[in-house]
Amino acid sequence: LRVFARHEGVAPADPAIAAELRIVQSETRTSVDLARTPERNIIRNSGQYWKGTGLLVKQPGKISLTSFGRSVAEGYITQGEFAAIIVQQTVLPNPWTNSPEEIAKWKAANLEIRPLQLILEIIEILGRDNAESSYLTNNELMRVVIPLAGIKATSIDIAQKVFLFRDKKLDVSSWPDCVPAANDHRLAREFLLFLANFGLLQLTADGSNEEQRFYLKELFDVKSAIIPVDASIFDASAEQAVDEVRHSPLPSIIERQRTLTNVLRRSGQAQFRAKIVKAYNGSCLLTQETISDVLEAAHIVPVSHGGSDDDNNGFCLRVDIHRLFDSGNIRIKPTGELLLSEIAAASRNYSLLPNKIAIPSFVNPANVAWREKYC
Repeated sequence: LRVFARHEGVAPADPAIAAELRIVQSETRTSVDLARTPERNIIRNSGQYWKGTGLLVKQPGKISLTSFGRSVAEGYITQGEFAAIIVQQTVLPNPWTNSPEEIAKWKAANLEIRPLQLILEIIEILGRDNAESSYLTNNELMRVVIPLAGIKATSIDIAQKVFLFRDKKLDVSSWPDCVPAANDHRLAREFLLFLANFGLLQLTADGSNEEQRFYLKELFDVKSAIIPVDASIFDASAEQAVDEVRHSPLPSIIERQRTLTNVLRRSGQAQFRAKIVKAYNGSCLLTQETISDVLEAAHIVPVSHGGSDDDNNGFCLRVDIHRLFDSGNIRIKPTGELLLSEIAAASRNYSLLPNKIAIPSFVNPANVAWREKYC
């Protein structure tokens, strides 16, 4: 998205965009082919995702970000806030990806579905009596949930039918096939994958793509995601939509889930902390706090992206500053300048942080540059 922001007004097939995307692909170590080819570039291949999430304008022929997309690209909206917004704002029919004829059919049926909210609600209902049942497979989503959502069945009714389907007590052979194409199967699963990638669901490793189980993360409060939505990121009320979600509990819940997942994956964290606290002479880089109990070691390049436990890849931060750094609410440029998200900048406490800090010479500038680009 930051590459797109640097090339607004340019055709998606421009070689300069492909060249930058190859760098992104290399530096993030993703297996996804981001650059592709000029004929089959990333917008042509997955433009509906970028437009369907409100990040790009529906404008063929050139790249144009929405104001929402620019705020995400510039870090004023954090990844947790973005995920929360998409959970609550994703709607079918989608005003930016469905044709006027398709939208008219949905309206004629008086039908509107918020799929990510619906999935979370159904899984929560499935697990009310037994946590082991708190999951959904793509097969269940396609064969049971989607057809019943199309006739406006309630979440409770759908969950009950899922139980019957699992017990082989529900015959769906006469039901309409709502996902007739092979690509439809992949698109249905994308909803589950999105929730898993942002830490709301946990994907089991066993089974085929259709039968893999997506479990609801423990302690996740689904009610925080199921709130009335008055504004939309797809019209002039986009700023209000962001504000509504930002003042709900969902963004902070998502950030806690992601932070907890990352912490549980780390090994040697105690040794890393001791090394970093010593390197910084027991002082927080941003606040100069020296109380040891509230000091933590923050990886600049995350371990999940190949970051090391060396002192050249760490900041010593007060615990609350560390949380804001990990969530993207506080970003540090290689020059030492601080960038605050909109919510952090509006805080009476964090707005008093210095505009610029001196980054110690032992910190690898390349690590700080990587962090600014990708986190």
